[in-house]
Amino acid sequence: MADHKFSIQGDSPAVDKLMFWRIVGHEVLARPSAYELTVLTDNESIDAADVLGRSFDVVIEFADADGNAHKRHCQGHAVRLTRVSQSGRFLEYRISLRSWFWLLSKRTNARILQNKPVLGVIDAVLDDSPVGSLKKIKAGGVVGPHAPHVYCVQYRESDYQFLSRLLEEEGIYYWFDAHDAPGTLYLSDTSTLAHEKLPAADTLNHVERGASEGRFNEITRWVSSRQFESGKFASRDRDFKVISKQLDADKGDPDTHELADLEVFEFPGGYQSGDDTDNLAQLRLDELVGRRQRHWALTGWPDVAAGRSFAFKGDPDGKRDGDYLIAACTFVASHPGYEGANFPESQRPIDVVLHEALADDPVNAGMAELVGDLIAETPTLRTGRQGACSFLLTAIPLNTPWRPPRMTPRVTMPGPQSAIVTGRSGEQIWTEEHGRVKVQFHWDRYGKNDENSSCWVRVSHPWAGKSWGAISIPRIGQEVIVDFLDGDPDQPIIIGRFYNGESMAPFGLPAGAVVSGIKSNTHKGKGYNELSMDDTAGKEKVTIHGQYDMNTTVENNQTTTVHNSRTDTIDVDDSESVGNNQMQHVGVDQSVSIGANRTETVGGTETITITGHRTETVNGGETVTVNGGRSHTVNGMQTTTISVAEAHTVGAGRMHSVGAGEAINVGGVQTVSVGGAQMVSVGGLQKVSVGALQSVSVGGPHKLSAAVISETSKGPIKIKAGAICMVEAPTIMLKAGGSKIVMNASGITIKGAKITIKADGTASFKAGGSIKIKGSNLGED
Repeated sequence: MADHKFSIQGDSPAVDKLMFWRIVGHEVLARPSAYELTVLTDNESIDAADVLGRSFDVVIEFADADGNAHKRHCQGHAVRLTRVSQSGRFLEYRISLRSWFWLLSKRTNARILQNKPVLGVIDAVLDDSPVGSLKKIKAGGVVGPHAPHVYCVQYRESDYQFLSRLLEEEGIYYWFDAHDAPGTLYLSDTSTLAHEKLPAADTLNHVERGASEGRFNEITRWVSSRQFESGKFASRDRDFKVISKQLDADKGDPDTHELADLEVFEFPGGYQSGDDTDNLAQLRLDELVGRRQRHWALTGWPDVAAGRSFAFKGDPDGKRDGDYLIAACTFVASHPGYEGANFPESQRPIDVVLHEALADDPVNAGMAELVGDLIAETPTLRTGRQGACSFLLTAIPLNTPWRPPRMTPRVTMPGPQSAIVTGRSGEQIWTEEHGRVKVQFHWDRYGKNDENSSCWVRVSHPWAGKSWGAISIPRIGQEVIVDFLDGDPDQPIIIGRFYNGESMAPFGLPAGAVVSGIKSNTHKGKGYNELSMDDTAGKEKVTIHGQYDMNTTVENNQTTTVHNSRTDTIDVDDSESVGNNQMQHVGVDQSVSIGANRTETVGGTETITITGHRTETVNGGETVTVNGGRSHTVNGMQTTTISVAEAHTVGAGRMHSVGAGEAINVGGVQTVSVGGAQMVSVGGLQKVSVGALQSVSVGGPHKLSAAVISETSKGPIKIKAGAICMVEAPTIMLKAGGSKIVMNASGITIKGAKITIKADGTASFKAGGSIKIKGSNLGED
């Protein structure tokens, strides 16, 4: 110790007042370095404002066996100042120093980071923190694959806890350099490659305590431990995009002892893609394997520090010689003394380290008792007596991958939370193919209430099948209930929605409390669709409202029963299509009112049955077209009244049959036109009565046949022929009053009271036989 020199450097205004007395340190992988620095002042008090938060560097200067000078640094920031005691003119103070990374423990935050790898997360946190001004990081030791965190939440945890658990989960650890770059944080995920050798002497030789000079690169005590650890790791997780597929991973590296293949199984595995399974399983296995073998060594050589490697030589049986990584370093270094400064030996400094540092030591986890025994058995460590310089190392084989154990608790969300649905500006619904939405949590001070406020969050629905179920996408501005799968803040899921003072419930509460239902809101418009049920006693009602269209499809039968009245109002068109039969039953009356035209088309036969009377009124014209045959049967009396004209056109033959009497009454002129032949057959009496002139015009021969023909005229009867007028019968009789002419096969007989034959010209009488003229008086004019 006589050759060691101690100095205190830093940016504190009080640094020049401080005299080094003792330092107790604990340096360990994956944790900030912790130092308890005891200083003296020459009767000068220290103001805490000049110390706390300031950087201090305790420099130990030493020489190697060749006389070469070297320096070893203990750099940190003051986090506690304690006035301990006074001896003579000297005041004793204890300053607790921690690496700058520890300062992140004093800032608690809640934030969301997206699409950043773990190194990017570290940068984002530090860039947002006042501690970021102290940032000195070298990440060249991080060489493994580290996928970006699509969604990463810090919630109710300090920046230190947040970054620590992320690094532990990804198998990345850190240490602070004590040689070339004091205060620099080194990051690594490959312990077999990332660590430089000790700069002053890269080999530490084992020497029995009695033979040691106690000043150079010697190890005076070496303790080894090998413990039982699980030799296999397995995990399982899920990816909702292929939810039926189990994302399994397993890795194994059993030790050589019995039952070494016991397995550790974890669910969830911490991955949501099959691409990450093997890598994460290997990380977890490395975490187990790295705890199997640990070694502890005592030395007085100040060159040793956590994060450096060395070669160990001189093991009595040679089995443990090899390269090792210093994973932890606990030490005490004391000044030889100042004249007039007499302070009793105290175990308090080392106790501080044991209780505060070893309690959270990821390297010596589970071995605190052994470490405590080693310290208790080493007086220089236990009491930190004047002139002491003693280091206790925890070493692991350099060829064994080491991963930090996951000691930092992962945040578990305490329960569901409220959030507001967000999305891109100008949109009302912001979603994607899986129906997920974005939300803004109330605790998120960094979110901008836009499409980047969160990851895509899955939404719970009443039903969710393969292209079937019930769905209602939360809309921007709605308040939703967010829970978290396995309590993981990185896996939010929407399980419900809230009404609030800005978004009140429909149907008007409390008056509308009896109304239940669904009411939507038109997207980018004004209107709604609604299905509601009013349970008011005596006024129960179901309301269905479609703002635009409404489509109903029933694949089989539909039955609708209305026990009272029903009203259907259609403001525009109505179309009804029945693929098969239709039956409509009206118990009493039916009234159909059509404001304009009506067209009825029957593809087959139509039958109309009316039990009572039927009245049909057509205020305009009526056209009935029958493309086939038509049968019109009236079992009772039929009356047809035509106020104006009536025209009947028959394209082919027509048959008119009347079972009883028929009367045709034409108030004006009746014209019957037959394009071809016309036959009128009357089984009984036919009587034609014409009130005025009757004219019969026949384009061809006119034939009249009857058993008896009788024609009676109240006036003259005139027969006129354009050519011959022939009357043929066995006997023809013309009779007027008492006179008559009879013609038959035997001759012609003219009988009358007076017979006159007068000719304006010549009158000739010619007979094949004789001509007889007989009278009582024959004369000539």
